[in-house]
Amino acid sequence: MTHEYRQFFLSSQAAERAGDAEAALEYHRGIPMFARSAHVAMLTQLAGLAGEMTPWMWARWAAYQCTRAEDHGTESMLIQRTALDYVLWIFYAEQLGERYVGGDDPIPLIARVCGEDWVFHQLCTFELGGLFVFLRSLATGRLQAETGLCEQWFGARMGGYQLESSDPGSLVVHDLARDESIRLLDLGARVHAGSDGWLIGRLVPTGVEGVPMFDTRPLPVDEQTAREVADDPGPAGWVSALRLAIDEARVDRALLQAEDRELVTDVPSLSLVEVGTPASALASTLDSLGRGREEIGRAALRILRSAGEGALAADRAAYVAASVLNAHAFAEVPERVLSPGQHAAWSGWAALAPEPARSRLQRLADLTKPQAA
Repeated sequence: MTHEYRQFFLSSQAAERAGDAEAALEYHRGIPMFARSAHVAMLTQLAGLAGEMTPWMWARWAAYQCTRAEDHGTESMLIQRTALDYVLWIFYAEQLGERYVGGDDPIPLIARVCGEDWVFHQLCTFELGGLFVFLRSLATGRLQAETGLCEQWFGARMGGYQLESSDPGSLVVHDLARDESIRLLDLGARVHAGSDGWLIGRLVPTGVEGVPMFDTRPLPVDEQTAREVADDPGPAGWVSALRLAIDEARVDRALLQAEDRELVTDVPSLSLVEVGTPASALASTLDSLGRGREEIGRAALRILRSAGEGALAADRAAYVAASVLNAHAFAEVPERVLSPGQHAAWSGWAALAPEPARSRLQRLADLTKPQAA
């Protein structure tokens, strides 16, 4: 990286830590090797929602940033390195060893763990106090001012859950530790539940009274793991339960990593491609996506077109909400999707979505409202 690109990176980092996604995006785009990164995609989405951020979105953004804080000599760096060393030792020791023995570069594996691994993010953010330290020492400006909700996140514990109900616009899980049902903010977490709906994750406040959510995507597991985590939610308990489940092939290790980590929804961007693409074109679309083409926005636009035409079932509400928050798709909706007679459809989708998707969908309803004679 040249000196100029290094300065762009530092400026982007400073802007992001100040809560200015638009400025961070401009600087980040100026670094050629980052132009098509997952981080650019995330900043693009946040920049498009700059005036619509909810308290839980600010909190998720701060939690995401704390896992990337590796400033030399800081406590945040120590936390990040400690979490990384632990996760590599517990979950990736064999793979790392094979790379060293075979003379392969271990850095790609390490970078993938930092960027994508669910356990690393959980340990860094919560158990090791990374979110608390980041907000106290590195966050500035608007980000620092808007993340008061995080004060209620610090003590959140890991839990075991079963998806109980997933009616359109409503998400209910059964808390195995408390033996009670809890209604959650429906950001699409049902997408991650397996056939039996067993999940582990961390419920946190959203800023909506009495309606929590998962701090990030929940992890699908088997019943045994969900119950073991519920019985022993401390870090030693849930990490051991998950490691044993992977060793016994009850949980797929690949589930730990997800390239398309989302902040404004729990619906993965790849799921939008799968739902918004005809089956006959899916293979070629995924190939184009792998070669850097903007297929996610196109898929989101197709989903919104179907939503406006009334061609989607109500159980696709989370996909519609995620699609309307896609920057590329939403910009093209007025010209390429809206048509007379769609007011009732958009109003119906708005009723099923949380903010900020609700306001965007209601905006589309208002644009298609019949004019008085």
